[in-house]
Amino acid sequence: MAVTAGMAFAGTACATKAAPPSHEFVTVDGLHFKLKGQTYRFVGANIWYGAYLGAPAAFGNRTRLLKELDDLKALGVTNLRVLASSELSAINNSLDPAFSSKDKGVYNQDLLTGLDFLLAEMAKRDMKAVLYLTNFWEWSGGMMAYIDYTTGKFINNGDPKYPWP
Repeated sequence: MAVTAGMAFAGTACATKAAPPSHEFVTVDGLHFKLKGQTYRFVGANIWYGAYLGAPAAFGNRTRLLKELDDLKALGVTNLRVLASSELSAINNSLDPAFSSKDKGVYNQDLLTGLDFLLAEMAKRDMKAVLYLTNFWEWSGGMMAYIDYTTGKFINNGDPKYPWP
């Protein structure tokens, strides 16, 4: 089953007035994070693989995910960095499956379900997520995968002809 990216934006063109900010989301006020009008302080950790563990597929492991979330909560961790998108890449050791591939608008349903499961379990533990959608790490696809998708040319970050940064 494919999910169309356009559905995510359905109705946005009809909006005439911005909705007031939700008190459930962390906001920025100058140099400070705020939550429910109060300064938001947190202890954070990286659980980039959370959607993978939460997926209802052979590569998923919800029992492990729940244990890791419980352990992190017990350590006082309240904020997690989560990979919320990955791109199938030409790199041999890149993530497979990935959230997306060259097929525009087609997303891996198991990973989307895994992400939903992760976020629901985090909410039960009063944990917040920083969802990152791409990066420059080749193992997760990253910007180089998008270059490949749009130009048909894969560029290796280590190629001296294309220095980065």
